Amino acid sequence: MSMDPDTPEPSGGPKIPKLPDLKIPKVTVTRKQALTAAGTAIFVVVVAVIGGAILLNYTADQQVAAFSSHVAASEADLFLVSGKITVHMRTPTNDLSVAECDAHMREFAAIARYGRDVTAYHRQIVAADTIPEAYTGAQSAYVRALDNLNRAFTFWSSAAGAYEMRDYAAANRNLADADEAWRAYAAAIGDYDRELRAAEEEGAEEAGESIPPPPA
Repeated sequence: MSMDPDTPEPSGGPKIPKLPDLKIPKVTVTRKQALTAAGTAIFVVVVAVIGGAILLNYTADQQVAAFSSHVAASEADLFLVSGKITVHMRTPTNDLSVAECDAHMREFAAIARYGRDVTAYHRQIVAADTIPEAYTGAQSAYVRALDNLNRAFTFWSSAAGAYEMRDYAAANRNLADADEAWRAYAAAIGDYDRELRAAEEEGAEEAGESIPPPPA
């Protein structure tokens, strides 16, 4: 049997049968089956949404907890440093000798420099915290407080340096600037407390809870 080069069929023989058209069989879906399938799809979507919400809430809670722990660590360190600064500023120097006054001011300068380093360290940590939007006001206020406290420590250090150089006018100016920076720090802490409470109240309202009023 020979092949015709123009056709794929054997010449003079039977032709190659064509493949029949393939039809996709119809699947009969009852109303009950359709509703069941739709219900399953909705359930999967709801579970995904609820799961996502739970994950977001968990993440937000973790962020707030980390932010709170960083603020608490900052307050603990700064409480000790500020206490030492306060003790030095309240120590009477009238009865001290010149050498004792110099030693007193050198120690004061060392504490101020340490306080400046501590505030810079904690500011970097708190400012880098990722937190829910409701807490951004509290974070901003606390960072501002640390900036002002850092300025206060810087001025106290400069005052001690000016005293050591016997430039008493400059020492007094730096002490006045430090006092102003300290007041700005206290004001920013007040802003932080208000912003924090507002954020906590907002979260409590969303959760259907209530927060007791702050102590008088």
